[in-house]
Amino acid sequence: MGRAESGGPRVPVPRLLTLALALAILGVVAPAPADDPEVPEKYIKVDEVKALLDRGKRLWLVDVRPEAQYRDLHIQGAVSIPLAEMRTRLGEVPEVVPVILY
Repeated sequence: MGRAESGGPRVPVPRLLTLALALAILGVVAPAPADDPEVPEKYIKVDEVKALLDRGKRLWLVDVRPEAQYRDLHIQGAVSIPLAEMRTRLGEVPEVVPVILY
């Protein structure tokens, strides 16, 4: 897939995780625990993400697979935050850039 560009206009978005890639690699998404705050989410196809990156759209890509799988292969520019660690590492996720989970 394409590379995340650091340039381009900043797009204001609601807090955290406005976009979520349909975890094609993982296959399923578990429901959030009842005590989690409401977070707008949108499922987006891989081709749509690639098109955004190709147009220079600034995105924050998060690989939610276990660290070992991230080390084996990941999208260039993506960060690793395994799903099991997401709750404790939410502070690392930017609030002003669309976030893609895969």
